[in-house]
Amino acid sequence: MKIIYSSKHKLHNPAYEVYDMQQAPYAEVPERIEIIAKKFRQENAGEFIAPKSFPISHVEKVHHKNYIEFLKNKSKSLKPTDNFFASYFTTDTYAPMTKDTFVAAKESADIALTGAELLENGEKLIYALCRPPGHHSGAYNMGGYCYINNAAVAAEYLSAKGKVAILDIDYHHGNGTQQMFYDRDDILYVSLHADPREKYPYITGFKEETGIADGVGFNINYPLPVDASEILYKKTLQQAIKNIKKFNPNFLVISAGFDTYIKDPIAAFKLTIPFYKEIGLQIASLQLPTLVIQEGGYFVSDLGDIAWSLVKGLSFC
Repeated sequence: MKIIYSSKHKLHNPAYEVYDMQQAPYAEVPERIEIIAKKFRQENAGEFIAPKSFPISHVEKVHHKNYIEFLKNKSKSLKPTDNFFASYFTTDTYAPMTKDTFVAAKESADIALTGAELLENGEKLIYALCRPPGHHSGAYNMGGYCYINNAAVAAEYLSAKGKVAILDIDYHHGNGTQQMFYDRDDILYVSLHADPREKYPYITGFKEETGIADGVGFNINYPLPVDASEILYKKTLQQAIKNIKKFNPNFLVISAGFDTYIKDPIAAFKLTIPFYKEIGLQIASLQLPTLVIQEGGYFVSDLGDIAWSLVKGLSFC
């Protein structure tokens, strides 16, 4: 396994977010990536590789140019101590901008693209340590700690070489990823997540959302009870695997959110650390070139063990 990592993610470290109209500690902290990287190094999980720098045109294939220019120029204009909340190009108050937000977000996208290029060149399993995460970022917006949609950027890149399936296992529905590919039949989006009637993002992720135009049938949502058990999760994941097998893609992109963990402070699924190996084994049964994109997960001290458990399962592919 090759692991794509850059320390530039540390440049994005907002002072706070706004939750229920109150300032709250920013949950998407740099330590999230650092603890996973530390665990991978301890376990000799694979070769660490620095990302290449890709043209911004790759990002603009899924994000509107006006949004990316705003993100870049506004970030650059901020003072080092600023914690800015956009009034436009945003969906919520969970994506504050700092002076280096664009730098970190572009590097995160480059990490995903580097992984995609390696998959294109014959690698079988790549872990992209992306931060900030991306799956809540849509064509025109930031939101939910996300600024550039790393999984979508990578999937778009790979789609030039064949069909791509995106499996989103974050606790929250990837509203941005769904929106970007909702009318396409060459990129399948399958998501297991908490019922949006009760959990963020609230407005997308329902079972009835199956795509439009050419994309009908290529968007599959599995909303689960907010406190879903491992038994229910495994049963649902097995069905998702069947959906992907039927699609018969050339590549698999995983939006790997670990806020499904039983101890996560903002979620309520009952998944334990050993169970992530089972998730990995189920996914490995597809025997597809696989790019893991880091998404959420906020019980920081256990993130390394969770990621390593998932990788142990995936490594059986």
